[in-house]
Amino acid sequence: MTRKTLGERRAEKLAQMEALKEELAGLEAKAGERIGKLAVRAGLAEHNLDDEMLVKEFQALAGRFRGNRKEPDQPPSSPPDQT
Repeated sequence: MTRKTLGERRAEKLAQMEALKEELAGLEAKAGERIGKLAVRAGLAEHNLDDEMLVKEFQALAGRFRGNRKEPDQPPSSPPDQT
């Protein structure tokens, strides 16, 4: 059995890395499509919201699920005041 050269092993690893990058990009695209469909279903497409505002709101939403509340005076489980 012939041992592979460094160049051959390097080429294999680079090909594996490229395949993983493509797989990751596909996973991110699927997640983006899912979140986009949910945002449309929730009615966000009906409003003229800029990307910066949406990113900020999505970050706040993600923080709620991580337990990082941006509003420390409200407990994480309490709904917004509707009065």
